Amino acid sequence: MSSPAAGPRARRAGRTGRRARRHRGGGALAGGTAPTSADLAWGALSGAGTGVAMVFLFRGMSRGAMSVVIPVSAVGGLALPVLVTTVLLGERPSAWAWAGITLALPALWLVSRTRTTTADTAAGVRDGLVASVGIALQYLALAQASPGAGLWPVTSGRVTAVLVVAAMALLPALLPVHRAAPGPRRRSPCPYGSPRSRA
Repeated sequence: MSSPAAGPRARRAGRTGRRARRHRGGGALAGGTAPTSADLAWGALSGAGTGVAMVFLFRGMSRGAMSVVIPVSAVGGLALPVLVTTVLLGERPSAWAWAGITLALPALWLVSRTRTTTADTAAGVRDGLVASVGIALQYLALAQASPGAGLWPVTSGRVTAVLVVAAMALLPALLPVHRAAPGPRRRSPCPYGSPRSRA
């Protein structure tokens, strides 16, 4: 039979154990071990891909080609990592993954086609493809960081992404947005006739 003093001691021990478990969990989330320079470099490269993808994604949408640039960037950003890891890293995707890629490539071609191909549509396709390369770089680079690095590669990537977007925003001459020139304004006929007819 436990003594009356055992109750408070047990409660204090339980609270101490819970605090220790929370501390260990937070340490694992934030990266209990110090990240290596390679982990931070892979995270920074991933962030560079994120910044480039965001800039060209919004650039394509500013042209008015939202229905083209978003599907192209989404499909390409998912298909490219699978192709790169298969060719360069020797991974073997499952049959379902290959089936998805087989369907994604014709979908990419169908989405990029429109009834009336304009300069803005073609530029939107190019922006979507560049954004898809940035998305693929984000995934591939972040996957190379060691699992024990915690959130440090992600933090490095976010800082790099902000710097890349800021640098590209400060250099608008490198990313001109070509808009269609407005056509000549047509003068609407006067509903009351010409001044001479009224005279």
